[in-house]
Amino acid sequence: MVQVALTSMLPSGIRLRKGKKFDSLIVQTRKNVVDADGKQHQIADTRTVKFSVKNPATDKEYTEAFKFALEEAKKEKLLAIQHIAVHGVESTKAPKQKSVGTIGEVYDLVYKSRWENSPQQKTVDIYANDLFAFFPKSMTMEELHQRVNYDNFIKFMEKRITERKMNNRGTYNNSSTNRRFMLVRVCTAYAIEYGLMHKDKVMNTDPREVANYGWKNLKVKAIKKRNVLNKEEETNMIEEMKKRGDHEFADEFAWNTDVGMRYETEMLTFTIKDINWKKKTICFWREKTKEWSENIPLSKRAWSIATRYKDVALSKTSQRMFGHSKHKLEALFKKYRDIFSVADFTPYVTRRMFGTRLAERGINAKIIARMMGHACVETAQKYYIQTTDKGMERAVKLTEISDEQFDSYLDNQNSNYGHNSKGLI
Repeated sequence: MVQVALTSMLPSGIRLRKGKKFDSLIVQTRKNVVDADGKQHQIADTRTVKFSVKNPATDKEYTEAFKFALEEAKKEKLLAIQHIAVHGVESTKAPKQKSVGTIGEVYDLVYKSRWENSPQQKTVDIYANDLFAFFPKSMTMEELHQRVNYDNFIKFMEKRITERKMNNRGTYNNSSTNRRFMLVRVCTAYAIEYGLMHKDKVMNTDPREVANYGWKNLKVKAIKKRNVLNKEEETNMIEEMKKRGDHEFADEFAWNTDVGMRYETEMLTFTIKDINWKKKTICFWREKTKEWSENIPLSKRAWSIATRYKDVALSKTSQRMFGHSKHKLEALFKKYRDIFSVADFTPYVTRRMFGTRLAERGINAKIIARMMGHACVETAQKYYIQTTDKGMERAVKLTEISDEQFDSYLDNQNSNYGHNSKGLI
């Protein structure tokens, strides 16, 4: 039996409870202590670490559950020694049984096997940060599966997303919560498969809900189409900013329309040293994804702006190219939102313009995602690449030309825009 073979892994003071199921590890700690009256006592601290496995279980399934329980038992052994040292004769009040399968431990196992060093790692890290901001890692998977936890987490996420600093619009969509539910479902499936929780302990055992274990996705609201300014509107706005004396803001607006930075974590933090003056590119730190951007080529306009601000930026301690603070920029966007009567005139309008214009020039979606700092193409397409009337007009015109003309068009596109970032702009 595999159980007999695994006993060789057990250190002193930990043994496998014999019986029909072989589903518990016994942790025994003995130590001689002296009480306040000088009398000597032998303290025996016995703890049980239970683990559950399928019946019948394969050798692999049992081994996984056993190894997980053993790590927990080793922790309990150290805790027992510490407890006796601190409490002496009072240590007999120590907890006697501990179940394995906490949220934190299960998540760590899933993370290492599924997401660590994967393209999804950074995104999952964000989701997990929100999940564990509400649920303690010490909570067991079985405790997690209570309706009250489901309901309260929904309320928590709505408040957390709405109040998040980078959420300039103060909006919330259930899709954000649904992505966190995904972590719960994946961890639940893992815990059941490896015997770390019983399948009957999930929140909803209805066969129709077997895929989500009761953690059913919320209904997602349709995303409201955002405004994308055309070239004429952009030019008129910039001219109006300059007429009103906001020259630096006009340059910031034009710069980010051509570069597509996130405002709070990129636009407000990049420095003049991030620009490669020989190659006319910029490479800056993306705080959200914890990595450096691609070497993004600068348009003629962006290059002209950088050249004009270079000397001033180099003279600053911060070496930031622009000097406006977050609050000043927010105030300026609000000012011109009222002047232009554009309800969606927020810092992210320039980022949407950047993504949309690249798409309308036929740039490969993967390249756009890389230039915008998105791990997946779908995110860029869903939130930042919009469809304009002009773009649709061009699409129809392309259907009206001959195959020979279309082939010529494609050849021209490929000659201007390659699959690397160097020839994009």
